[in-house]
Amino acid sequence: MPPLNTHQLLSILETGIEIVPAPYQEIAKKVGVSEAVLLEEIRRLKEQGLIRRFRGQMNYRMLGRTACLAAASVSPDKLDRVIAAVNAVPAVSHHYLRDHQFNLWFTLQAESPAAIEHLLADLAARCGTEFFPLPVRRFFKLDVRFLSHGSTPQRTAGSVSEQPMPIELNSVQKQVLNFLQDEFPLVPYPFAQMGGLDQSVCIQTTKQLLQKGILKRIAAVLNHYRLGCQVNAMFCVHAAEAEIERAGMVLASWPQVSHCYQRQTFPGWSYNLFAMVHFRSEEELNRWIEQVRSALNLSDFAVLRTLRELKKEPVRIEFI
Repeated sequence: MPPLNTHQLLSILETGIEIVPAPYQEIAKKVGVSEAVLLEEIRRLKEQGLIRRFRGQMNYRMLGRTACLAAASVSPDKLDRVIAAVNAVPAVSHHYLRDHQFNLWFTLQAESPAAIEHLLADLAARCGTEFFPLPVRRFFKLDVRFLSHGSTPQRTAGSVSEQPMPIELNSVQKQVLNFLQDEFPLVPYPFAQMGGLDQSVCIQTTKQLLQKGILKRIAAVLNHYRLGCQVNAMFCVHAAEAEIERAGMVLASWPQVSHCYQRQTFPGWSYNLFAMVHFRSEEELNRWIEQVRSALNLSDFAVLRTLRELKKEPVRIEFI
């Protein structure tokens, strides 16, 4: 039996498993090993930190929820205290220290824009720091994959204020979503591990959630640092309104871009187009910047390198 190809396995897991009774058996066939060997290898990759999480990935907007990026300029003497306060908020999923005057950047997810406004106001009062919200106005790409890049950028026509009508969930769908937010069981029949629900019902309901767009996939989230992407940056452009769509689609076309959004600005921050990029070295990043400058004829942009990852944890939604 040939040795297991770790790169191939990670790519398959990042793409997402098949929704069948024995999904690991199907993966084992593709990579040419036994199911037992495969499961042991996945456990090892999780223990080594190459796989951060392996669970269901949801589309929160289909549930009527909203998210927002926030920024703050925090002095060194207050930094540790503010970081701890932000990280303690369950609604915060991602938090980074970046090399800019606005050095703290984090994302929140909640049931409404008003709830996010309340969370930021509460943080500001407790920290003595102003937090600036940068809500999304338009999506161009959201495809956080490092080995199995999605085929095309996500494009929307018009403002994201056109929130989709929330999908009503029945009790079984809520049960399954609670189950899928936990780490997916590493056993031969994972869908049989949901207490109180038959395997066939769990599978059928999971497929329904995929079809409705509530569930994106059941997949691994990989640690890009462990994969060699040590240089990560937020590339920010000040684009004229008439140029944003073209610029956004061009940025989104690069596989090194995982996120690309048009965002609202705030006083002191004029950049309205954001792209998250991931590279193995500063040289690769700098070459890419020159390519983008040439392709878009850019004159006003900023590159905010990530100095430290402070929090990266999905917001858990409890369905009752």
